[in-house]
Amino acid sequence: MTLIACFLLNKEIISTGSESMRRYIPLLIIGLCIVFMVLATLLYTTQSVGKKEQANKFIPVTKTLTVYTTIPVEMASIIASEYQKDANIQVNFIPIAKEDLINNFQHNNIKDVDMVLADSTVLEELKSLNALTSNISEEEDIVKERFKDNNNSWIGVWYDPIVFCYNLDYVKNNWQIPLTWNDLAQNNNIKIAMTDFMVASAAANVLYSLSQDKNIDNTMLLMQQIHAKVVRYAKYLSTPVRMVGMGEADVAIAVQSETLRYINDNYPISIIYPKDGTAYQLTAVGIVKDSNQQVEANNFIKWLLGDDIQISLQKNRYYYVPTNYTSLTYKEFAGKNIRFLEKNTIFDENAKKAILDEWVTNVRLKN
Repeated sequence: MTLIACFLLNKEIISTGSESMRRYIPLLIIGLCIVFMVLATLLYTTQSVGKKEQANKFIPVTKTLTVYTTIPVEMASIIASEYQKDANIQVNFIPIAKEDLINNFQHNNIKDVDMVLADSTVLEELKSLNALTSNISEEEDIVKERFKDNNNSWIGVWYDPIVFCYNLDYVKNNWQIPLTWNDLAQNNNIKIAMTDFMVASAAANVLYSLSQDKNIDNTMLLMQQIHAKVVRYAKYLSTPVRMVGMGEADVAIAVQSETLRYINDNYPISIIYPKDGTAYQLTAVGIVKDSNQQVEANNFIKWLLGDDIQISLQKNRYYYVPTNYTSLTYKEFAGKNIRFLEKNTIFDENAKKAILDEWVTNVRLKN
């Protein structure tokens, strides 16, 4: 059609006998041809991209992993979505309470469960039940001994340390800032906010770790001194951090993940790591011994130890420290070389309950 139009136009111009217009006819023809070629190229490219997108969209999932987990549902959903994009394997997370999870393994009610992603204390319980398979790879070998089982039955993938979260105005107006647990206990002019040990295991880890490090009697004395400055025992891990950000407390004994959320929301707070050591909550993963997808499960663990999932979690405001110290995301954390208190796993559940009961009786409920 373009060539016909050009021919008719050329004929019309010739018939008029216009010499000036005749000079522009070749340029006009060339221009129209270029436009036609550009339009054709764009049409072809659009169709090709559309076909590729449609092909990628409907790639069938060939494998499925079933994972018991105690992590938040929203976080599990992010992990499952990202891994399906990267590996084309569907991860079916089954959210379950710690007690129910252990009970299911005790009664062999774990049909088709391949893995467990939960607090390391849960994995330790499953190890004692001989429910996990030994597993090791180059990526897992990099992780420090503190963050994995000695027999490779489970491995930690990220952790959340307890920090001192200070209000910036308090830091600016006080030349001596408590840097240790003893400093905090002995400072009489400070307002402290913290999560009640009774409602959050991440907070209670402080009590257990200090009890192992300093012995139970000294820990209770320390907690009595801290108790005198506590303005609120909160029900949620985020509340003490928010109180400090709003100036309702000078310092919070808090988990780092919540503190970083508020720092990224521009609250006037800062992090200090206790110089005499701190506790942490470790999220770990293990492969169920009876799973028939050992290779796929091991590949999933390698992926959990990498950078891609950490970047995705941070985009969604989940800030945990990777146990893989060679990863780029690990190197971004300023507190990666903090001093830890001894592991609290030396205490079984009965011993932890006894320590918690003593804290409630001799500290929490006293004026």
